Order: sequence, then structure tokens, then C-alpha cells
Amino acid sequence: MASVTRMLLGWLLGALCLTQAAETLTDPTRPLQGATEQTAVAKAGLPRLQAIILGQGTHHAILNGQSYHAGQQVAGYKIESIGADAVVLRRGQERHRLVLFSRKVRY
Repeated sequence: MASVTRMLLGWLLGALCLTQAAETLTDPTRPLQGATEQTAVAKAGLPRLQAIILGQGTHHAILNGQSYHAGQQVAGYKIESIGADAVVLRRGQERHRLVLFSRKVRY
């Protein structure tokens, strides 16, 4: 009888541990944190940054499906600079930094 009680107690503890582990898991299909930032950028009328291509000499940014380099105009904004993870746009006194990925990306 004692072995059955121990086995039942072990099973209950194992089930409790699995329940606790399941509560800490996150949905791997949920949008990245940066997705909400991109939505805010789209609502502000800014171009949508889709990719950055770092080449030898000239860097290119894909904005609204088109390739641009620093100094070109897109949607009324001048591309001030293109970095490894962001593009800086300027229109008059307005200055916007479009980030390619959120810094809170989890693996």
C-alpha cells in the first residue's frame, strides 16, 4: 500500500510541475514586439522599412518595396543615413529613426 501511495504522490507532483511549466510558456506565433511599432509608424505616414542591405561602400534600404540609398527622397522625406539596423529620415525639422527590428526579440 505504501508503494502505491508513493507512486500516486510522485505522479501528482509530476503533473503539478508540468502545469507550472505550461503556464510560463509564451506563444511562439505571436507577432514580435516591433510589429506594433511598425503599425504606429504606418499610421504616422512614414515609409515602412522592410530591409537594409549593407554593401561595400553604399548601403541600401528597402522602403515601401523600393530600394533607396542615403540622400534620396522617399514619401517627402530625405534619407539622412542608413545603419545596420535603422534608417534616419528627415523632413524640415522632423527627424525619424525607423528601426528594422525591435531590441526585444526573443529566441
